[in-house]
Amino acid sequence: MLERLTSVADYFRNIPAAFLVAIVTVLGLILFLPEEYAKIVAVDGFRNEYRVYLGPAFLLTLSFCVARVFIFIMQGQAQRKALKARLQSLRNLTPEEKGYLVPYIEGQQNSVYVGMEDGVMSGLRAKGITYLAANMGDMLNGFAFNLQPWAREYLESNPHLLDGHAGYPMTPQQKLYSR
Repeated sequence: MLERLTSVADYFRNIPAAFLVAIVTVLGLILFLPEEYAKIVAVDGFRNEYRVYLGPAFLLTLSFCVARVFIFIMQGQAQRKALKARLQSLRNLTPEEKGYLVPYIEGQQNSVYVGMEDGVMSGLRAKGITYLAANMGDMLNGFAFNLQPWAREYLESNPHLLDGHAGYPMTPQQKLYSR
């Protein structure tokens, strides 16, 4: 019985939202259309004969429709909250983290090469500001890290967030010869 309910729920979850709204609308019209209009549209006999099935079908599809709207609203709210947290993390960067982001914005670089063991870049990656662009790299030239598009857009429109930067990203080879 539970498997059957789960399969019905999965079926309704896969129905496109527009089609679900159409089903709710048609069922609602059939059920709630005044008698005189129901005769004109010729659904009065159908409604009287199958009312016992139409009512539960209407309630079921309506509940799935309401659930879809609720999920849509909650996902939008979660996305706005996540974006707000990301933007806040850009406002609270350390001077060294700002220095790592300067080449992306002022130098208009797409990729910055650093070693995988670089703690600052790993911190920026953990915050979701940068990402590992390719799994290929080497111990001398490092690995390519790119700036997330949302972060680039926000930093390009707010370059003052990088004021007070200190340091800059270095490849492992540059770190080796800078000592």
